[in-house]
Amino acid sequence: MHLSKNTGIIIQARTGSSRLPGKMTLPFFEDMNLITLLIKNFKQNACGTPFIIATTTAAGDDIINEICAELGVPCFRGSENDVLDRFIMAAEYYRFETILRVCADNPFFDVASTLLLAGMLYINKVDYMGYKMIGNLPSIKTHIGLWGEAVTLKALVNSASLTNDSLYREHVTNYIYSHPQTFSIGLAPAPKGLGNRTDLRFTLDTREDYELHRKIYQQLTEGGNTNNLSALVDLIDRNKGFKKVMKNQILQNSK
Repeated sequence: MHLSKNTGIIIQARTGSSRLPGKMTLPFFEDMNLITLLIKNFKQNACGTPFIIATTTAAGDDIINEICAELGVPCFRGSENDVLDRFIMAAEYYRFETILRVCADNPFFDVASTLLLAGMLYINKVDYMGYKMIGNLPSIKTHIGLWGEAVTLKALVNSASLTNDSLYREHVTNYIYSHPQTFSIGLAPAPKGLGNRTDLRFTLDTREDYELHRKIYQQLTEGGNTNNLSALVDLIDRNKGFKKVMKNQILQNSK
């Protein structure tokens, strides 16, 4: 895997969710919360690529900073609403030139496939690289919740200079992939042929997501398949109850 110089992973996390406040620190599996499980996942599977948590300066996110300190993971604190600025400042502080952006509310996050995006960005010499879902959407624009995206710091800085629109400041890379005339965009086929699976939802936004994902995680762990993407999808396809909850949440919370 070819990575550009100074590649780093930035995981955005906060407690101030409107649909499920404090979701990152709710008990999720055994004695661990979601942010702890995510950190454990990256420690095991990031192949030495440095990763940090980027949270906000809000008092409610002190707990995220404390968890990072306990687990020995760097935590950068920046703007609550201007997430683009938070990413730029964090990348500059840690001297990341290529960034793998990760949203923390994805309990089944596929680290290995996300790392490959950095290599593809480097080889293809593009500003942005993501996995392609149906309709030529980058996966970050969907509810599948399995992968991150790769972007250069240079592109983030450029986009910040071009817009103050709150939509683009809150959604870090949205301006970049929405303006292919300005930035070079790469979209790779989604792993495991999942690019057309609009019926899968592994992002955690609501109480219903939370309860469902806890059950799924428990069953995967019992089968020894916590980080097995094929086993995860097979489990959902075999369980009509899981699929029904996902379908309802997709209808109610479309991006």
